[in-house]
Parts: sequence; structure tokens; C-alpha cells
Amino acid sequence: MPVMDHVAYLAGTLGPRGSTTAQERAAAEYAARVFQDLGLEPRVERFRSATSAWRPFAVATGGMLLMLPLFFLGGPAGRWLAALGVFFLVACTALELTFTPNPLRLLVPKGWSQNVYAVLPPAGPARRRVILCGHLDTHRTPWAFSSLQALRIYRALVTWGLPGAVGMGLLFLLGAVTGNLAWGGPAALPALLLAAVFAMAVQADLTPYTPGANDNATGAGLVLALAERLRREPLEQTEVWALCTGCEEVGAYGAADFVRRHADLGRPFFIVLDTVGGPGSGPCFLVQETMLVPFRSDPALLALAERVARERPELGAYRWPNFRGAYTDGAPAARAGWRVLSLVNLRPDGVLPHWHQPSDVLENLDPDVLARTEAFVWALLAAIDRAPDR
Repeated sequence: MPVMDHVAYLAGTLGPRGSTTAQERAAAEYAARVFQDLGLEPRVERFRSATSAWRPFAVATGGMLLMLPLFFLGGPAGRWLAALGVFFLVACTALELTFTPNPLRLLVPKGWSQNVYAVLPPAGPARRRVILCGHLDTHRTPWAFSSLQALRIYRALVTWGLPGAVGMGLLFLLGAVTGNLAWGGPAALPALLLAAVFAMAVQADLTPYTPGANDNATGAGLVLALAERLRREPLEQTEVWALCTGCEEVGAYGAADFVRRHADLGRPFFIVLDTVGGPGSGPCFLVQETMLVPFRSDPALLALAERVARERPELGAYRWPNFRGAYTDGAPAARAGWRVLSLVNLRPDGVLPHWHQPSDVLENLDPDVLARTEAFVWALLAAIDRAPDR
């Protein structure tokens, strides 16, 4: 089945597929049916996940804001509690931004989700393993992503919000040590930043889910289409796992669960396909992605991708140095030491078309971009298959 047929079913027939929702589950059931129709054994792994990407940060920033009146009204003990409370919430936020379990997650509503995958054996003995990954769920449509200007404001607030919170904690600590309430006055400035982030986080969870044609029916559909081709044309010595994950949009919970369950795989190649059909873009592979800390792509995979880009100039593939303020399912895999390469088709100006917007619909995809990306990934798989063992 052509990749656009899978994309049309996911984004058109099913539509918005919010994390842990019935529609996300229906998308997983569709992927399982595709695998089964190919004569493969679909494997479904359920897991618990947060239902919101924004709620942990609403809890953290809201808690930090409550420390301000506590500092002024709580007496000596309140000043100490305000300082310690801010530092505690800063630490939790840093852990959340690195996909690490932390106390904030205890305060976030949970739901059930699932990963679906199938294993495609090679024609000969398996000497290496590649996991092709595309997530099934879709994001909400917050104001922060409504325009390029809004996105710039959001990124600036997030960039300055965390150091601002650290500054607030230091001011509270000075006030606690000296007993001087005047140290709390300058804390009003970072509090304004935190209030803006809090408002954005609350607003985001009040918005509907996007249909997610580009993000990420394209990536999941491409995984399914490549599974069909691999069934017809298996690689010679590379086993491929076709993986459709859940709950990427709320903190890569699905990928993190998959990595934990399959730690015995060693260090497989992990190729992420995410948002790969937007107009004006092309096959684009990331050198690294950075939320709080950078997660770097595997040097060997990068070298192979660059070689394929040189050898197949008609595909128009290019590298992107750093995907800032965002993440893919590759982040938890890279954190575990797996060899990761993520394809995220940013335009040459760094924009992801229709990212987390209501306009992320089938009519705004470019089938040519998706076809060139499919050809690029197939050539990359062939290059991995031919590469000497490392």
C-alpha cells in the first residue's frame, strides 16, 4: 500500500489522535492490522503515560509562583521553604526536560497507551538490527505554536524561564539567610516570566488536538510502507523492527517504555521518522536535538546519511545541525546509548510546516517530499546493510 494511503487513513479517517485517547488506540490497531496482513506477527506493548506534555510545567511554574507570597508572608520558616521549594521544582523541571522520572509526574493525570511493532528478518543470517520508529499520536494546538512569532515568544520565555527560576531561588535564599525581605522584591521579574509560561501551559491543555497529517501520520505511515517493502525485498543481513509508538507528544513515553523493555537489544540502530511530509522541506536528518541537554546522532549513521545524500542528489537531502527546544522519540533511545538518527523535515529556513496547528491536514502535505524521504530512508537502510560490522 502506498505511504499516502496510510497517511490518509491515520489523519483523514481517524483524524486527531491525542495521547492515550481512543483514537490513538485505533491508530495502533490499524498498524497491527497492517502488520498482520503482511504475514507478520504484530506485538503490542501497553504502558502508562502522562496525558499532557504541558501539565508538568504548569505544576512546576504554578508552584514556583506560590513561593512568592510564602516568602513574604510565611515568616522565617516561610522564607526557607520558599527557597527550597523553588530549587526543588527547578530540579524536577530539569529532570522532566531530560525525560527522567521525577515527582512532577506523580501530579499529572495518566492513561493507557501502547506501542506496536513487527520484526522483519533478513534474507540471510542477521548481523545487525535497525529499528524504524514513527509515533502515532498527535499534539494539541496551543497558542505558542499558532505562528512563527508566537513560537519565538514561547521559546524565549522557556529559554529564560529556567535560569530565572534559579535566580528567584537564590534571591529567596539570600532573604532567608539575612532575614531581609527586600531580597524578595527583585524576584518579581522572574515571577513574571514564570507566570507567562504558566499561562501558556494552561492554555495549551484547553485546545483541541491537531489532525496530525504531517506530525506524525507521515512518519508512522512511512514505517508501515517500508515494512511492506521489506517484506517483499528483505535486506541481506539486517533485521528491521517496524515500530509505531504512542505518546511521543507528551514526553516520548512510548519510546522510553520500548527502550526499557528491550534493553537486552544492546545498541541497535534507531531511525526516527517524524514530521516528514511538509511542503518546502526535504529529507532532513538531525545532527542533534536539544531540549535541556543535547542528544547527538550516531556518528556512523550520520556519515552514512551524508554519503547517501551525496550519492543521490536528486533526493535533495540535507543535515540540520541542532533541533532546538524540541525532541523526538530518538531522545530516550540516545539517552540509553542506542545509535540514533532522526529525520525531521525542517525547511531550509528551520521551520516545520504546520507544526502543532489545526492546519496540519492532508491537503497541506507534499507527496513529493514524502516520496523523496521514503527513497532516502530505503537507500540508507541499504547502506547500513552493506556497511562493515562496527
